[in-house]
Amino acid sequence: MAPTRSLKLLLVAAATTALRPTKPTIQKQAKAIGAALAAVGLALAPLAGIAEETSAGFEEFAAKGGTMEARPECFFDECGDQSKACFTNPSCLKGVTCLGNCRGEQECATRCFARFGSEKLNDWLSCTLEEKKCVVTGVKQDTSAFYATAPQRLSSFDKKALEGKWWKVRGYNAKYDCFPCQVNTFSSAPNGMRNDIEFRVPKPDNAGFWQNRLEEVIIDERGPQGKASYTVGGKMYGLEFREQWYIVGADSSFVLVAYKGDTQQGPYEGAFLYTREKNDYETNAGLRSKADAAAKKAGLEPSQFCQIDNACPTSGVTQAGASKEDLGKEKLEWKDVFDLAEWFRPGTTAKKADFDPNKM
Repeated sequence: MAPTRSLKLLLVAAATTALRPTKPTIQKQAKAIGAALAAVGLALAPLAGIAEETSAGFEEFAAKGGTMEARPECFFDECGDQSKACFTNPSCLKGVTCLGNCRGEQECATRCFARFGSEKLNDWLSCTLEEKKCVVTGVKQDTSAFYATAPQRLSSFDKKALEGKWWKVRGYNAKYDCFPCQVNTFSSAPNGMRNDIEFRVPKPDNAGFWQNRLEEVIIDERGPQGKASYTVGGKMYGLEFREQWYIVGADSSFVLVAYKGDTQQGPYEGAFLYTREKNDYETNAGLRSKADAAAKKAGLEPSQFCQIDNACPTSGVTQAGASKEDLGKEKLEWKDVFDLAEWFRPGTTAKKADFDPNKM
């Protein structure tokens, strides 16, 4: 349904206010923007289907046609400082609209963060989604059935065998495991181990890569069903994640890990293969035979693993997130106003089937 002329004027006024320089009355202005966008959302949004009583998370809930619930005042009363810092920064605000278009889909969100990520965006997401829960599904998140079907872990694996540098060379879930140039470095830490992760996200049109880094903490806990080798946690793009690792095959030359995890966006699972050198799987027939056998025993088909591109060229690589140059170039457009409304009144705009963060 197309907006009426009065609603268009309301949106223009909201967008114009949002882009003005910061003033002492920014909190009042921000609340007004939130109220205006919420009102626009109520006027434009189709009626959502009745939600089920439970959902595994944002991604599944949205895929089933459910509409999130938002408290517009929360963004400015309870997360006012974070909203002020983000909404007065065009690049951060672009990141917000990019994520709104993703509707909780993780691969899409990863590309948004690669282009627009910043501490301002991380802080805003951490406050609004996790700490104060300004946006929720309105139903209970239930992942018990998901964790009930876990692969059998090795009983004798010692986590000290992970210490040092490993290449991730095969991945089972294309959404999470197959990004290029993946190096993981494990080191001892209190109550467990630390994993320093490096990976790249390709830029559009073969223009190079965004270099990403994050840290995981590995703890000797067996998970909700008592079946895991380790519990792994960390914070990625301002949002916490927690997953269970199942070591399903290993010797001195390789480690095969299956995993299950969940965030507010929903549960996820996959598997990956570590080797000490990037080409070991291709060049070492004995390693390959043992790794494939371990995968099959765990219910994973070796031919379904992707081959991770670990060529790691040095040209065309920039750090992920908005650079100073990007901050100066990014400008808000008319369509961004509608996309921003999606946060304050989820369901305002229809999901774009062909949305691509690289083309924003």
